[in-house]
Amino acid sequence: MRKVFLLLLCFLYATFHPCHFLHGKKTGGNTAGNNLKYRFEYTFQGKTTGVLLFIFRYRLFIHTTASVLLGAEKTDEKTSRFYFIDIDKTGYLIRTWGFSGKTLYTGAADYDLKKTQQILDNDFFIFKEKAPNFSGIIKRRKIFPYQILSRGKNVISFKRDKTGVHRDCSLDMQVQSIKQEKEYDFWFQIYPVLLEMLKIYNHPFFSGDWQEISHLERGREWQSPALDYSENLNRIGERTTEVIGKLITFKQSSPFQLTYRVAARTPGMLTIQGKAAPDVKIWDGYKITRVTRTIEIRLPDDVVLKDQFEVEIRNKKGRGGFGRCALTLIQ
Repeated sequence: MRKVFLLLLCFLYATFHPCHFLHGKKTGGNTAGNNLKYRFEYTFQGKTTGVLLFIFRYRLFIHTTASVLLGAEKTDEKTSRFYFIDIDKTGYLIRTWGFSGKTLYTGAADYDLKKTQQILDNDFFIFKEKAPNFSGIIKRRKIFPYQILSRGKNVISFKRDKTGVHRDCSLDMQVQSIKQEKEYDFWFQIYPVLLEMLKIYNHPFFSGDWQEISHLERGREWQSPALDYSENLNRIGERTTEVIGKLITFKQSSPFQLTYRVAARTPGMLTIQGKAAPDVKIWDGYKITRVTRTIEIRLPDDVVLKDQFEVEIRNKKGRGGFGRCALTLIQ
């Protein structure tokens, strides 16, 4: 009888004292927009071949990627601050070297040198997967291990408002070459490239009244601001390889706009997609052929679940490459 009485008391308490997490905008134990954890990662890849002066064949391939884990906290109702927590995976850069592209250079960085070495040991297999038509010409390999030294929130930080605009971006990521001799100098700026990739899609994906966004119907369309990626591409290029920085200047022939539309919505989530096929020239026959941006927003608390961007650059023969980056909520 006593047990029945206690069970009845518990039932009455639960009925008239509901759990606090049922009220307000709280998800997963976090205050809305605070104590969130994200991954920001990017991949940049390009390859081209040709003949110069009808005699000299040149080949170039480059692939670089890096990923970091970020914390996020709200600074006001419209803005969140993102800050560095850790790296998510070993960052690396693989590229051919020399006019004919017969040497494969690879640099990799991590806190753990064993993980760095794992990438360096497998660089040719990665290269063969990414550029199978180039792998047969490689005669030499050179590897460059790096150890990441920096830790703390200020390694990478930036502010982001609800419309996806990033500002106050800063980077203090120090890496140290394990091979100190001058003969091993190698252009290795994969984390400065990460910061530039963060800036490349720095425009508002929605310019209306933010209160309206939760009421947007599926299929609703609008235009982005006019976009010119010349400056972004030049900064990414010069940080990817010194050759691009010295010999190539990108200049977009005209601005273009993304067409944004509500691609999907549920009571709890909104998906917005921006697309463009501008076909605008940027350098010597190479054009921006495709740009996409996809944003997923959790409506109850306006938390961004994903903001993914991709740009593709090609010439008439299909040579060129792409850049891809994404900010993704992981917890």
